[in-house]
Amino acid sequence: MIRPDPRLLIAAALAGRVAHTPFLEPDLADRILADLREAGVVYNRSGGYSGARRSVVTAYPSHMPVATTPLAALYYRGVGEPGLLGAAIAAQGIEPGIVGDLVSHSDGIALVCLAPPDDSLLEPVPVRGRQISGREIDLKLLRAASVQRFDAVVPSLRVDAVGAKAFRVSRSFFRRGIEAGNVMVNGSAVGKAAAVKEADEVYAAGLGRFRVVAVLGETRKGNLKITLEVERATV
Repeated sequence: MIRPDPRLLIAAALAGRVAHTPFLEPDLADRILADLREAGVVYNRSGGYSGARRSVVTAYPSHMPVATTPLAALYYRGVGEPGLLGAAIAAQGIEPGIVGDLVSHSDGIALVCLAPPDDSLLEPVPVRGRQISGREIDLKLLRAASVQRFDAVVPSLRVDAVGAKAFRVSRSFFRRGIEAGNVMVNGSAVGKAAAVKEADEVYAAGLGRFRVVAVLGETRKGNLKITLEVERATV
């Protein structure tokens, strides 16, 4: 997929218009958000449900209270493996930018997409010799991740220290994810010695993402008190 040009989003928002990207992978979405923050442009990010991996970024004028890009969900009953459905949809030649996450349920899979659903998504797709059709469902039926905002005390702003606190895992566990290239800050892979700052967004594959809302200062013992907003990945 061609990387959307954040300059076009910035120009649209500053001109009083709403603009959005197609569905993006986490690292690309994070990089675009960093560009929007640097330009002082307000934005919204949504994948259709909390904890979504692929998401759409919407930039909008500051005088608007909020703006979102309409999303929809299609439910494919009787499909048990997201990979099979994803491969079948890709084989149909459907533009990947209109498709978000595939979410497993007890008796089928839901697909998040731009709204209204593209006609090609409503056509039956072949899965293991069967023609499977999707029907539109309410996005609220998709399972949601746990989203929390809380204050935490950390020894430093190193990403491994903050990440361990955000997801309640050991520092060594989070460090292994960094070493494997599974942790990104504002869309870029980082080393274990990297530090975060206020407004940074961190994505950790398999765990979710968090944002450093505020750095509140030092405690009497020399640690740092921070406010985090943590969105845990679904399982």
